[in-house]
Amino acid sequence: MAKFEVAERRLFNVKICMRCNSKNSWKATKCRKCGYSGLRPKSREPRG
Repeated sequence: MAKFEVAERRLFNVKICMRCNSKNSWKATKCRKCGYSGLRPKSREPRG
């Protein structure tokens, strides 16, 4: 995790579209690019 709370919020408080992988605002209910409603929060844990 990031050391600074402000930077962490800016990086991780987004939703990712499961269809086109675009970044959307946290309040979004559907994707801004393709209109798909399957959004997930951005992962906060590092992989592998």
